[in-house]
Amino acid sequence: MTSKIYILSFALLLSGCKSTPIEAIYTELDPTPWTIGYQKDFGAGNGYIREWVPKDENIKSWTKLFSIEFLEKEKTPIHEYSDNFLKKRQEQCSGTKYKILKETDFSRTYIINFPSCAGQEAQSEITRMFQGNDGLHRLSYAEKSASLSQEVIAKWNQELQNSYIVKGPNKTRIR
Repeated sequence: MTSKIYILSFALLLSGCKSTPIEAIYTELDPTPWTIGYQKDFGAGNGYIREWVPKDENIKSWTKLFSIEFLEKEKTPIHEYSDNFLKKRQEQCSGTKYKILKETDFSRTYIINFPSCAGQEAQSEITRMFQGNDGLHRLSYAEKSASLSQEVIAKWNQELQNSYIVKGPNKTRIR
């Protein structure tokens, strides 16, 4: 039986004020094949990013990457935020492709394929963005490849769709 852990985006650890419960992504992830490759706190009240890589890889030479990012106080609607990101990326690398898999008023799941460009290797990712009360959340899986297989898309899409936003010490679901 595979052991599972619940990732709350380390939000409670990063909260500078314990009296103000911060929201976080709630997801299940089998930690066995992963290790933290990179993490950065953007400063009090600004959010953070955590990136996991396979245990036998590192952040400088990874083939797969799982990440959680929180942009605290970001109030741009997720549809506008992700459209702006795509537009900038397509300006940088014209071969960038983007496909929306599912969207609601407070969530967007999409696949994006970045071609080799500007010194970067080709990369493909499946991402779900959430509009929380305290900011924007991003949960994603990426591979250094021109595209993701249908099997990988199905697996990670299920993981992303089973994830949601919680807030407070009781981990109350808000979205």
